[in-house]
Amino acid sequence: MQCPKGGWVPLVLILALARCNSSAPPPVTPTLSRLESLEAMRDSGRTLPRPTLPPDADTNSASAYYQLGTRLVRFDVKLDTAEMALYWASQLDPSWAEPLFVRSLIPLRALRRDAFETWLRTRSVRAVKGLALTPRQLQVVDSLQGIAWQRNPFMFTDLEFRGLERGPMRRGRLRDPVRLGLSSFSLSNFRAADSLLAIGLQEHPEDVGVRIYRARALFQLGRYDSAVAELEMARDTVRRRAEARFSPLLPPVEIFDFAIGVARVQQDDFPAARAAFERALEQNLAFYWAHTRLAGSALALHDTATALSELEMAVQIEGRDPVLRLYNGVVLQEAGRLADAEVQLRHAIELDPYYAAPYYWLAVNYQKRGNAAAAREQYASFFAHAARDHPYRAQAVREFSALGGAVADSR
Repeated sequence: MQCPKGGWVPLVLILALARCNSSAPPPVTPTLSRLESLEAMRDSGRTLPRPTLPPDADTNSASAYYQLGTRLVRFDVKLDTAEMALYWASQLDPSWAEPLFVRSLIPLRALRRDAFETWLRTRSVRAVKGLALTPRQLQVVDSLQGIAWQRNPFMFTDLEFRGLERGPMRRGRLRDPVRLGLSSFSLSNFRAADSLLAIGLQEHPEDVGVRIYRARALFQLGRYDSAVAELEMARDTVRRRAEARFSPLLPPVEIFDFAIGVARVQQDDFPAARAAFERALEQNLAFYWAHTRLAGSALALHDTATALSELEMAVQIEGRDPVLRLYNGVVLQEAGRLADAEVQLRHAIELDPYYAAPYYWLAVNYQKRGNAAAAREQYASFFAHAARDHPYRAQAVREFSALGGAVADSR
């Protein structure tokens, strides 16, 4: 599921050789260069510019920026604008996995686009082979994909497989069930994907990647037991290979148990979910989102003490995640620890001031403590940052009105 770092090593070596050969023309990198400028801006702590949306669009809507970004990525145009749009989708709703994942695809699309531009301008194969992502770009790809899969291991975007639906015919592999299965997956035809990938697994039962995608198709179909069975077989295959001292580019074992836990949550089987998250943590105690998910399962089982303990550990491991800070604050608030909750909610706002939900919960916090003025201030901040269709908006309007506030924002 991660972008294989090792897969880019030959390109890096070719780049070094090309630079030693003065006869090779330099590669053309307009797209990658524009992305590098945006990376430098982010690394310096500056906020990326907001791309322009249509006149009637909701500028507080993560979905509006996501739609713009994915449209540009789909056609491989204005990839720097796509990066800015998806960055803002992630800022407005950092809990959403898909914008993070699509952002991870942009450097790879930019590399392909610049390779094409290099060939058109130089007609030099050596110049094309001299193109490679920088170590920083590889790090960004890896980080974004990792965060996305932790947010939602069953996320879906057809951009993951863009162009695959034409692959079998272009390559003359009409009868390849795996390729056809992935093509069906990309078209959201999960029933066909399940059937075709099952056929492929009969021939290649050790193919972990195919099992992962079949599990994802089964999850989308609501067949959670079958999805778990596929993930368990994939996990056991990875474990056997690790014990045999192989080093394939495969997800670590804990990712499979984490995904199993997410599937069990969908079934409201919280004891099984809790056990799965605990297994993930046995493999990697620093897996902070597994601590977070374990806290959620513990809450569902009315074990508030364990939930708070797990969330405290998660925050100690990774305190820069605004989604985690928000969740921790809400749980503390529901447990009656209002002062501690305020600290966590303020951290969430500091980490991402464009994220509307923490303002709502901070307003509720002050309301519970009888501080009407502070509650009104935070409700007003929520309205300033929330999308028109935000799920908290209607309740926020009611509470704000009860405190004597008037909602001037007509969003």
